Amino acid sequence: METPMSRIRILVVKVEDDNPDTMSELASFDMPEVDIDTLKPETALDDLEASTYEIGTAALRKVLQARWEEMDAQLADKSRQAFSPSRPKGRRTPKH
Repeated sequence: METPMSRIRILVVKVEDDNPDTMSELASFDMPEVDIDTLKPETALDDLEASTYEIGTAALRKVLQARWEEMDAQLADKSRQAFSPSRPKGRRTPKH
């Protein structure tokens, strides 16, 4: 009997503060499958560590990108609010 296949996946999600149960997936990273038959005992841990580090770095890169985009959007919004033109209070007519 074969054991059911499964894999490990890293998810990067965005969670809104006002609804923490709802998540928007930004990225997912599947850890590579390990072929037990080709593992060499003397390098198995090093190989596993190298592939985990590679996927982990890609995941963290996506986290950094998402955080940067959030901060950039907030700063742009703040800047727009600071420099938005004010509404004219009334129509001015030139004095003669």
